[in-house]
Amino acid sequence: MDYQELYDLRKKLLDWKKFPTETLCILKSLEQSPLEWENVNKSKIQKTLHTLTIIDDKNDPLVTTIKAKASALQDRFKRLSQAKAIQRSSKEQQQQAIEEIKIQKQNSVQSTQSSRSLPDIDLFANYRVPSPAYADRLKYLNGISKMFIANILNFKKENDLNESDYQIIKECVEIMEKTIYYKRGQEHSSRKAYEQDLRILAGFLKKDKNGSLTYRIFKKAFDPISAAQLRAADWVDDETKQEQARIIKEKMEAEQIGFYKDLSKREMEGIEGKTCKGCGQKKVYLVDEKQTRASDEPTTKFFECYNCGDKFRIC
Repeated sequence: MDYQELYDLRKKLLDWKKFPTETLCILKSLEQSPLEWENVNKSKIQKTLHTLTIIDDKNDPLVTTIKAKASALQDRFKRLSQAKAIQRSSKEQQQQAIEEIKIQKQNSVQSTQSSRSLPDIDLFANYRVPSPAYADRLKYLNGISKMFIANILNFKKENDLNESDYQIIKECVEIMEKTIYYKRGQEHSSRKAYEQDLRILAGFLKKDKNGSLTYRIFKKAFDPISAAQLRAADWVDDETKQEQARIIKEKMEAEQIGFYKDLSKREMEGIEGKTCKGCGQKKVYLVDEKQTRASDEPTTKFFECYNCGDKFRIC
């Protein structure tokens, strides 16, 4: 039985005093029918059955039978509820096991990438941070450089960076950090803004999954100073740009198709026997309708010829 059937039966069971014989038939029907706990619970028929299990039978055999049938059905509903709870628990355990496997795989991949991508190298060892300086500038330089190296190695798919490559990476990271530092240096909360911008930069580097954007900075195709401006539009890889362009194109095409469909619906042949003054054809469509006269007068309709584009109105 579905929810609606159970709900209708519940309303009938509420009038058991007026229709005891019909109530007994309904209870017998519920005993024999296949039931699902979701529908039972949604209809709340079990609450009505509970009421029937505590009625005073007053030695009336029919009422006593109703009470007994209601009790038996209530036990059946309890078993349905328990079975559903067991099923739900089993599904939750399976889902939890699947999530744990996913997490283990991710950790394994990250561990492999980390071990492969981050060689034991400190680009800014013995580096003297230019004055003025925050105490943590060297720490930020090291952190950004490690992310930069990891992305480059991920893009190249191999550990083949040489001394010249590391020097270029160091220069790129230094330029980006300096740009952010001096950009924020004149602000009231300059240190807080500086740290916030570096966190944004780290976020962009982290989102560069395939390392293509970082590699563009490395090759100077994406200027490090421009990269340090932290414009989200600049930090979008070519694949994402292509996908965004495709979505925009599809949307425009859909809107254009919708326009011409609407145009086709509004197109009319021979409006009131009139013809286009420009080309003489009776093929025009409605483009606007305004109340240009008194409210009790008809509206003025503006048309445009579908053939030549001539515009005119019909009062």
